[in-house]
Amino acid sequence: DNQDAYVAVPEVGGDPGMHLFGVFDGHGANGHEVSSLVRHSAARFLNVAAVRAAAGHPDGEARAAAVEVELGEVFLQLQSLLSVQVDFDSEGSGCTAILALCVDGELYVANVGDSRAVLAS
Repeated sequence: DNQDAYVAVPEVGGDPGMHLFGVFDGHGANGHEVSSLVRHSAARFLNVAAVRAAAGHPDGEARAAAVEVELGEVFLQLQSLLSVQVDFDSEGSGCTAILALCVDGELYVANVGDSRAVLAS
């Protein structure tokens, strides 16, 4: 049973320079429900204004750290959502997640669990 889900959101929040991509690998009895919920909610929790402000920082390391904080907030919001949703029993189920956020041509990647990204050219 395939419990994977993915999302590709061009122009997140109407910002033409910001694009979000994610892959979610569900596990457990309701892993397919978890990965689907995360898929449909990830972009909604991205604070576009905060990412845009972070991306404008002139120092590369500070910029990356600020965007990292915002991607971490997405994961925290998703975890909170899973703890209060009532459509299915998420006890013993979950998903790994990897998010790739492209901001003005710079790529930021964050993951939870054992999902990884490979950069190739």
